[in-house]
Amino acid sequence: MCVPILACPRCSREWQITGDGWVRCSSCGYEADSYTGAIEYIRIHKGLKSLDGIDAKSKPQIYSCPACGALALLERAETDLHANFQFLCFSCGGFWAANELARCPECMEWKPGEEFEELIICRSAVGFYVCRACYEKIFK
Repeated sequence: MCVPILACPRCSREWQITGDGWVRCSSCGYEADSYTGAIEYIRIHKGLKSLDGIDAKSKPQIYSCPACGALALLERAETDLHANFQFLCFSCGGFWAANELARCPECMEWKPGEEFEELIICRSAVGFYVCRACYEKIFK
């Protein structure tokens, strides 16, 4: 499975997510692991020159993919093929619309909406939702 994502940073031809944790250009042969590919995407599309000297608040957020677990999920990754989608994984090629993923307030990762459990600390309190993994950590 190859998913076109953006222009290759070396030759400006089509750069693709291969589905095995890499992004490759079939024209010039340039390849990068999925995390580096996500950084390259940010550099090209968001005008970022370098990650050096950037504080945590302005540093681009790359998240763990809910499908494959790789640190390669970008929010607002815009491609011609995925114009209606909000999230794109540079490792497995998975993509999601904005309403398909929610951010867990405990671990701050993006997860599918059906993976959330209501967390009620005491009977009189109104609960809030956390992902299943965080819910299980709290009640172990």
